[in-house]
Amino acid sequence: MTYISSERMREENISYENIDKNVKDRTTWAVGTGVLAETVKKYDISGSALDLGCGNGKTLLSLGENFSELNGIDILDILSPEAKSKVKFASADLNFEKLPHSENSLDLVTAFQIIEHLENPFLVMREAFRVLRPGKIFMFSVPNPFNISFRLKFLMTGNMPPWTEKNHHLLFLTNNVFKKTYLAHFDLLEAVYQRGSIPMWGRLRSVFGKKFIKKHAMVLPRGKLFGRAVCYILRKK
Repeated sequence: MTYISSERMREENISYENIDKNVKDRTTWAVGTGVLAETVKKYDISGSALDLGCGNGKTLLSLGENFSELNGIDILDILSPEAKSKVKFASADLNFEKLPHSENSLDLVTAFQIIEHLENPFLVMREAFRVLRPGKIFMFSVPNPFNISFRLKFLMTGNMPPWTEKNHHLLFLTNNVFKKTYLAHFDLLEAVYQRGSIPMWGRLRSVFGKKFIKKHAMVLPRGKLFGRAVCYILRKK
């Protein structure tokens, strides 16, 4: 998928009714694998939550009864009918616009598979810090740049699979960039890794056919060397 600017997205006439079924049913891996639920329980988070890039609203709905206030931000409103009845939605371009929330007003901010799409990923960092109460939690997931197969491909080609010319990922966080930006405002509590997929699986399917080589699954263990993505759990300083 080629990169699409936020201006172009706003020009599209998109709603929940006319989006692709895959988007309607999409659940982020941090929700689907229980990482979000485990974090909420582990750190006893409750009160008011905000999901950045909320999409169909499934992330917010998964929070259940732990939160008395559910807020969603996205550039377009594609909330499901169920989510519309429970989520307070606001439209914002996360590249340039501040969040419509006051300082020190929220207990949890999430951004799953969102920040790597932004032209200005550090505005989200500053805004999450501004709207969270002291000591509260910011969770976000991005592609894992430390995956060993990604690093080997970078060594040979100068590019990595999650950041190709054909997709829409922009942010690449090295350890030191992460430290001097996000960790200047937050303490890192945990880094939780998604499972990984087997390298070159797609090419095997192309050679031997989809009939014989089934669609790949996320089967490699969680961890820095194999995980396809990483979820950072941060606490506001």
